Amino acid sequence: MKKLIISTIICFCSFANAGLLFPYSRLATKDLDQMNKLIQEKIKESKQSRGDRTIPLKEALQAIYSRPNEDFMIEKIIAPVKNELDELDGWEKSIKALVKESIGALKNPKAFKVTAQVTYAIFLENLIAEFKPKMNEEFEKGIITQIRDAKIEITKEALNERRLKMMKELRSPSEIAALALAAASTPAPTPEPTK
Repeated sequence: MKKLIISTIICFCSFANAGLLFPYSRLATKDLDQMNKLIQEKIKESKQSRGDRTIPLKEALQAIYSRPNEDFMIEKIIAPVKNELDELDGWEKSIKALVKESIGALKNPKAFKVTAQVTYAIFLENLIAEFKPKMNEEFEKGIITQIRDAKIEITKEALNERRLKMMKELRSPSEIAALALAAASTPAPTPEPTK
């Protein structure tokens, strides 16, 4: 009986944080050097792996996109991970898997801690922002459409967490994706001819 209770607690704890390596709050405190170190450790782990080499890279990818990006760090640190994943033909598969995991967590919030919910929401939010300029590409547009169509609703607890810890409002990634898609489909105004 005692073993059953302990294994149930372990399962619940790991499920409550899902596959997250770091919550957003820990990632937010990491500077450029610390994030680069984390990425290099994951690349090294990938190269030494005898199993699926994309797993450590996917963990690095999740950490990169789950860190609040007010300082625009993503564009400074994403290239090494993307290059490694491209070599393994794993970029698109990894993005798809992480988006599916994030949507699944946010659609089933009772099973996840509030910090995990906010982390997954930030991941999707950052991904949309990074993919938005490439909206004419099929893959990027497909990912943003998938996020929009998930109709994610953010819990009050997650909204409060982000407001209190980061002084920032948290919006549904589905709403952000819908706005991005709408903006991309609106034609740019034609300039008036000069007289």
